[in-house]
Amino acid sequence: MSANLSSQPGSVLPDQLQYWGFTLNSALTKPESKLNLLRLDDTPTTRYRSNAVKITRRFLTVDVFRSIAVLLLLSVAVGGCQNATRNAGPAGTPSDAAAYPNGSLLVSAQWLQAHLTDPSLRVIDLSAIGDYQQGHIPGAVHLWWQDTIELHNDVYGMLAGQPELQQLVQVAGITPESNVVLYDNAGDRWAAHFLWVLNANGFTHVSLLNGGRQAWKADGYRLTTSSPAVAAGRLDLKLDYDVLVDSATVATDLTNPGYVIVDNRTIAEQQATWYGKLRLGQIPGAKLIPWTAMTQPGAIPYFESPEMLRKRFLDVGVTPDKKVVVYGLDGVSAAQTYVALKLLGYPAVQVYDGSWAQWGSSANLPIAPLPDQPAATK
Repeated sequence: MSANLSSQPGSVLPDQLQYWGFTLNSALTKPESKLNLLRLDDTPTTRYRSNAVKITRRFLTVDVFRSIAVLLLLSVAVGGCQNATRNAGPAGTPSDAAAYPNGSLLVSAQWLQAHLTDPSLRVIDLSAIGDYQQGHIPGAVHLWWQDTIELHNDVYGMLAGQPELQQLVQVAGITPESNVVLYDNAGDRWAAHFLWVLNANGFTHVSLLNGGRQAWKADGYRLTTSSPAVAAGRLDLKLDYDVLVDSATVATDLTNPGYVIVDNRTIAEQQATWYGKLRLGQIPGAKLIPWTAMTQPGAIPYFESPEMLRKRFLDVGVTPDKKVVVYGLDGVSAAQTYVALKLLGYPAVQVYDGSWAQWGSSANLPIAPLPDQPAATK
């Protein structure tokens, strides 16, 4: 796959951004760069907009930005090829939601089609704005997953504050009476993060569309380009620390036999250093299960069967009797594993919000070598 710089305003990929006509990998928003993700409006006269949250921008020269873009071309190409490979091939077979101990977290395309007119249903599309504008599930509201993270935090990917999240809730039209269904076209990665965001703020009436947009299209259901008008939402947001944990708590419980830590980074993500900011290694005692193991490879990224998911966790000692802490390369990446564990009925699952973006950059936090990594490189 070749890499190029795109100037098409509506073609922003879920893990990319556009700025001055260039399509760039979101590594630019990592802490060392201090750049903010912005989305271009399709209207040529409007330079930038954020979906619901007002963002303070820092401007750089075009020359500096172009230089960074060139340095990132290879990583963009590799990432794009990996996604294309994973979403190629046979579609696979979805498991019945009822087969999972906590199957209410998943709905099928058939179920969603049958309930589109339910007055309590709120469908939210977490894909890139360009993809949403090209066609989305009827009645779906668009939210940009980057608006769920705090862009001015020194640690990339951490949960946005309540004022920003309240704005998203308002735009999405979510109320305490809503039954929310989330989807995207990226294997439910961004949808899973927003599900966790809602859970972490006390809202649990939320599910994922199994297989995302790909499943909807494969079943022959129609897409629309019309954006719905929805009444403003309202929720009483309150952080739930049963599903959210910080670095101090993780560090304290490293030797606690009642805890187990899951590192869901892929092999490529384990090698990421963000230009030397992140150390190579892992949290001591963590069990490596990549997020890619949560869904089926192929044209439609259905969640793996309950039998397959259960085996993957039990084989490395991640058992339901323990409190499970999940982390990824950043907090956003951890959510899909959180959903898989909750699907299996694990009663105590927390996302370490700072994830490796925080732990790997903090010299005072202990690390262990990765498999096949010499201890001397810690």
